[in-house]
Amino acid sequence: MDIIRLNKDTDSVYQLFCEYAEGEQLYKRLGRDEFEEKFFSPMQGYEKVFLCAENGDAAAGFAAGLICLDSNVSYVTAILVAAEYRRMGLGSALMSALEAAMKTPKTEKYEFSFYNPQSLPWIVPGTPRHDHPGYPGVDMINTGYVFMKNMGYHDYAYQNSYYHKLENYVMPADIATIEEEAAKQGYAVTYYDKNRHYGAEECMDSIGSAGWKSTVLNNINTEGAPPLLIAEHIEADNGTARMVGFTGPVYVQESGRGYLAGIAVAPDHRGHGLGKLLFCKLCGALKDEGAQFMTLFTGETNKARRIYEAAGMKIVRCFSCMRKEIK
Repeated sequence: MDIIRLNKDTDSVYQLFCEYAEGEQLYKRLGRDEFEEKFFSPMQGYEKVFLCAENGDAAAGFAAGLICLDSNVSYVTAILVAAEYRRMGLGSALMSALEAAMKTPKTEKYEFSFYNPQSLPWIVPGTPRHDHPGYPGVDMINTGYVFMKNMGYHDYAYQNSYYHKLENYVMPADIATIEEEAAKQGYAVTYYDKNRHYGAEECMDSIGSAGWKSTVLNNINTEGAPPLLIAEHIEADNGTARMVGFTGPVYVQESGRGYLAGIAVAPDHRGHGLGKLLFCKLCGALKDEGAQFMTLFTGETNKARRIYEAAGMKIVRCFSCMRKEIK
């Protein structure tokens, strides 16, 4: 059986992907154009690698990845072997060939993780095709997890994927209590109003995420952008309203998923339950805008999980971020 490198989509490769998507594999079934874009279209700063194992005219399996042109990491995007060709060493051969194809003078490690710039959307099991836009690692329930272990990959982080159906969402009673207590200290959650609120840039600087700062400032400075929920603090001496946290924006994606760019509270204003209050208010606002569900993932040790769980979100899948160092 030959393993060849493909530079464009083929019928047999696409059919193989569709056969296992949304079933054994959680990957969302992609339209032909989207499949082509994900695996073959040029991507600035990266070189895409796609290897196919062929048995005659049929694709028996494939492996895909990315070479990052300005770092020491190459990323595994996906590997799939048709059921009838398993336990013949084909998966190992494909992975070894992919690693060899992705190795450059800079490459020091391979990763299968949510940091992959070319992640794939996946379907939450047991839902009416409710999806999440990025695959956050190796599904720990799938046999592929053991396969990756046997190929020399090790866990370096765990991601819990959360899901919440918003149809019957009601803000929990204990969050209402948090809201009342926060109000006594001058805090509230509301929509950002450029004519009323100040301190957005200072707030985002204190949070310390350049990505979130760019997202938030772009949102509040763009006419017609989806509304942004913020935590405000009313200054006792002059009654002005300072922005001290954010979440959102309040935007419903085409799939019915409630969007979440991020959530954070400025360090000097933590300890008042504002994170939980922000997120619960976001769930309610998204429901009012017609969102059917929310999905997100966060690290196993990330304290933010308490925020999501307080709103009623449940873990539906656990993923491992895996790495293999080149010796």
